[in-house]
Amino acid sequence: MKLKVLLGSVLALIAMSQVACAENNTSKSAIVKEGEDYTVISGKEASAKPHVYEFFSYTCPHCYNLEPVLNKWKESKPEAVKFEQVPVFMSQVPHLTYGYYAAEVLGVKDKVHPAIFHQWHAEKNIVKSKEDLIPIFEEAGISKEDFEKAYTSFGVESKVQYAKKLARDFRVSRFPMVIVNKKYTVQSYKNINEMLGSFAIENTK
Repeated sequence: MKLKVLLGSVLALIAMSQVACAENNTSKSAIVKEGEDYTVISGKEASAKPHVYEFFSYTCPHCYNLEPVLNKWKESKPEAVKFEQVPVFMSQVPHLTYGYYAAEVLGVKDKVHPAIFHQWHAEKNIVKSKEDLIPIFEEAGISKEDFEKAYTSFGVESKVQYAKKLARDFRVSRFPMVIVNKKYTVQSYKNINEMLGSFAIENTK
């Protein structure tokens, strides 16, 4: 009788340990599902390192609404994951793409980027031209002369061409469009932390 009890206890312990191991080995990204949280981009190979792209436009209210979500995620973003915002070039508002990269080159993107979004959507003050960007840059401590120099620089032009190429390569037709590791397009923001964190880290080349 004692042997049966002992054997039963041992089997119970083994079963519990197997459950515990299974729980420990379950990836956080397991809750992320293809067809719900993401789709696979046909013909694309995953990047060697975790890399998240967000294609956006300042004209887009959905992009504006996604900003605080991404900003919250960035507070605890895994160090291994590279995050890159890409302003979609549109011929009607080319100054917005140039303005984004001018701010990046001048080291004031953290001030100018949210200011453009705020003016356009919160203030309902449409940034219609390059001239409308000047007061925003001046508010960030950049003179009109320095803004003009950066705006027309080779460095900014190169970045704009790079943004255009990326949009072509990923066939960006809507925004916001978030792509993980060059291979997965985010479909839902319900599990955004896992999608841009553990999933990105675990699904490289």
